[in-house]
Amino acid sequence: MIYLLVVFSTATWRMTRTQSAIHNVMRNNLLTIKCFQHCCLWQNTAKCRQAEQLVKLPNRRLTKYALKLSRKDLWVLAVAGLLTGHADLNRHLTLMQVRNDEICPLCQEEEETTLHLLGKCCALINQRLEILGSHYLEYEDLALLHWRPLLRLAKASKRF
Repeated sequence: MIYLLVVFSTATWRMTRTQSAIHNVMRNNLLTIKCFQHCCLWQNTAKCRQAEQLVKLPNRRLTKYALKLSRKDLWVLAVAGLLTGHADLNRHLTLMQVRNDEICPLCQEEEETTLHLLGKCCALINQRLEILGSHYLEYEDLALLHWRPLLRLAKASKRF
């Protein structure tokens, strides 16, 4: 009786292991299809102009990084709008008719946008060089960077 139970348990275990392998293959195939559909939707959307410039394609590594952030850091990065363009920067606040002046308070030279703050503001040139490794960056350059240094630069600017 005990021998029969061991044989049955081993057979059940093997079947479960095979089913698990099949399940994993199916799961990976579904994730690949889902990812492809997500990429197609993202590339064909007419909205999210600035987010599309900074986030070219869905990225699991960056998603995992964002999910591990504190609420405050996630607010600065995504919700407060560094990636979406809805940050509390003068250009966006002027569009919302909250402020009258679009000019950057740090350098007083250009309108304050995410691109200006992260890539072009001359008042942040030293921090940008130290954190991002370059004096000036365009959207294409910023899109290649991990979000960690972008968040560090945003905090260093003391605008958030």
